[in-house]
Amino acid sequence: MSGEAQAAPFRSRTVIIIIVVAAIAFAGFLLLIAFAPQFQSGHDGRGHALSTSGNGYAGLVELTDDLGSHSLIVRDDAQLGTRDLLVVTPEIDTEQKDFTKLLASRGDAPTLVILPKWWTRPMPERPDWAQRVDMMWSGGPVFALSKYAPKMTIDQTPFKARPPRTGDTPRLARVKVGPLNEQQRLTGGGFTPVLLDKDGRVLIGKLVGRPVFVLADPDLLNNQGIADPWTARQGWQVIDDLAPTNEIAFDLTLNGFGTSKQEKSPLQSVFKPPFLPMTLIIVAAGLLAGLHGAVRFGAPAVTARAIAMGKRTLVDNAAMLFRAARKEHRVGAAYAALTRDLTAQATHAPARLSGEALDDYLNRSGKAEGDPPYATLAWQAETAEDRDQLLSAARALYRWRRNRTR
Repeated sequence: MSGEAQAAPFRSRTVIIIIVVAAIAFAGFLLLIAFAPQFQSGHDGRGHALSTSGNGYAGLVELTDDLGSHSLIVRDDAQLGTRDLLVVTPEIDTEQKDFTKLLASRGDAPTLVILPKWWTRPMPERPDWAQRVDMMWSGGPVFALSKYAPKMTIDQTPFKARPPRTGDTPRLARVKVGPLNEQQRLTGGGFTPVLLDKDGRVLIGKLVGRPVFVLADPDLLNNQGIADPWTARQGWQVIDDLAPTNEIAFDLTLNGFGTSKQEKSPLQSVFKPPFLPMTLIIVAAGLLAGLHGAVRFGAPAVTARAIAMGKRTLVDNAAMLFRAARKEHRVGAAYAALTRDLTAQATHAPARLSGEALDDYLNRSGKAEGDPPYATLAWQAETAEDRDQLLSAARALYRWRRNRTR
């Protein structure tokens, strides 16, 4: 075989690079599966704290940090119990049970719920931007709150309900929400007015008996609203008045970015304490095993034939067949005849002798040595009934032949 045919198809360096790249890619794949929600950018054109579209609130998060406060992005249900102000941005498809669970975990901590307002769709050329379609139907934004404020409704422009009387609260603050003509306000009952617009309609209401504040028009705090400096100033004043601490938390669990204990991938446990050290040990053991297999110690062993060649192999195979059939004692007569022929050849017995004549000749030759007659030994070998008797007779025949031929 030529040297070219025996050469390896790949260089060692190429094989090592392929293995390393494959290992890194597989580890990255496992990390993506385990921590997929944490790796999502959130630039999807929806209304939440990661969205950079007009109806998102990434601008409010950035404004919070720029003004000296600290923003906290809440992805884990365990963080919902914070005592800081929690900004919640439910969407039109938010389940009421999820919203109820969130408020139950808040206790007496303040919560600001910003109701949705716009139907949007991502722009084809910029998926992180949203294209406004229309305002939502009036019953949609308050669906998640129906358990806590069943009488609360939404009034949208052109407004149909009259502004509530505020004579008992003459100092109630008032604001103006941006230049847009499409606006929405709170009406009905189940809440106490906290902030009014310039016409006296309720922009923010506090649920009765709960520290939950509901902002009817999201354009006061979303990216579209705080793009206007005047609106941003008014919106931040609202946040600053409601926040008991210098930290503002923004919920993402209602927007599909949460990782509750029941929903966590089992793979996350592999990459976190207390199982992380065991994972590192397994990886190190795998690297050592790979290094051991990649480096050869000594010359490669030559592969032996499955079936050896030669007379000895033929005899060994025949012996194994007799042993497997438990018929070893049946070969006594053949061994006695072989012993007789080998002895006659070694002692130069007359060639004309055969059969009983040869046996008589061998018997007479052994009398002088005091050995048993050959015929007696041959008879013992022929009549052996088991392996032990055959072995004893064969040893006697071997001693008899050795005495004749030495």
